[in-house]
Amino acid sequence: MLTFFMTIYEVVLFISVCFILYPIAVILFIFTAPFDKKRVILHKFSCFWGSLYIWLQPWWKVNWEGKENIKDNQSYVIVSNHQTLIDILVIYSIFKHFKWVAKNSLLRVPFVGWNMALNGYIIVKRSDTKSQIKMMKQSEKTLKSGSSIMIFPEGTRSADGNIGRFKRGAFILSEIADVPVIPIALHNVDKAVRKNSIWLNKSRDMKAKVFPAVYPKDFKNTKEMSAAVKDIIANQLEEWKK
Repeated sequence: MLTFFMTIYEVVLFISVCFILYPIAVILFIFTAPFDKKRVILHKFSCFWGSLYIWLQPWWKVNWEGKENIKDNQSYVIVSNHQTLIDILVIYSIFKHFKWVAKNSLLRVPFVGWNMALNGYIIVKRSDTKSQIKMMKQSEKTLKSGSSIMIFPEGTRSADGNIGRFKRGAFILSEIADVPVIPIALHNVDKAVRKNSIWLNKSRDMKAKVFPAVYPKDFKNTKEMSAAVKDIIANQLEEWKK
């Protein structure tokens, strides 16, 4: 019964907040676009928007560690394990500037997709090679302009909470743009909502940890770097399970 009421509450909350905040996002875009080319202000507002769903959900709580490892004057390729759609809200709550690399289907989500377009997030059609090449070029340009990007290197959500195979795109970008990778480990976020489920659950022990930057120059190649970053996240997940 609690699961049912949590889900109804979050659906009503989601719709209400979208109707209230999206017009504000449009106004912010109109007034800040001429001088805020990176859309830092709009992204900070989007972080507030995403975080609001966690703050106003009394059965959810996220404990963060290591936010200080992301410096404001440095661009990064930020990567994280991917458990559930709630990961997106958790990552927003870090309140650091970045551009999402997101699948194109999200643009069709009312309000959410529209806000992504306003922010100039990087969109990719995963089954389209040309789209993938375009995404890599746009991501490289974004990194060199001083904005970080955020990628889930697994490419899709984990079905069982265990970390999956990391694709190398994020690490190739790190090498090409000569910027470090920031690993983030997420734990128990999948308890809030399971993959392929619409029902929300109680989860007050969600954890997120930001690790120090990992530099491409310290590795022979991107395959080695990808494996090292995956190990950092996987080892932390194992530590949390003890």
